[in-house]
Amino acid sequence: GSVLFFLDVPLPLGEPVAADQFVAELTQFFQGWCEPVQALIRRLSPVQTNRIPIHDIEPLQSLVRGRVALLGDSGHSAAPDLGQGGCQAMEDVEVLVRYLMTTNVSVEDALKRYEAERKQRTTDLVLKARKRADQIHGKDWNITEQWYEQLKTERPEAVTGAIAKIILGSALR
Repeated sequence: GSVLFFLDVPLPLGEPVAADQFVAELTQFFQGWCEPVQALIRRLSPVQTNRIPIHDIEPLQSLVRGRVALLGDSGHSAAPDLGQGGCQAMEDVEVLVRYLMTTNVSVEDALKRYEAERKQRTTDLVLKARKRADQIHGKDWNITEQWYEQLKTERPEAVTGAIAKIILGSALR
């Protein structure tokens, strides 16, 4: 019975807005967008709407220290623009469990192997998500408009091919 959606607006860090201003703010940001977007904004309830600041962090230099490993967003917090947060957490768990179950040396050794396998992939995805966020969220409107224009003519196979490329690079392949 619920619908979840995002309306992304690049804002300075810490930009406060009162809940009673959500609709007015979004109406201003999305001025000129198609009628379904305008209708969605008009129907928003400030009481039931969350404004969540989303920021990524630089890829960490290490995912492991001693007998402690970081998994999921704690180890590689990315902007949600590739839809990979939960997927990467599952990949992390699969790789970590595999190494813990097969180690005949030590937990520390298993954790080092986990880090060695996951570090480059998670770093690449954090940076790719950042690049996509910069491209599609109006940081430079010319680039954002080019992306939307290209998206209008994108062949469905190109979209599914891009998604498949991310999946096929996973530890769950």
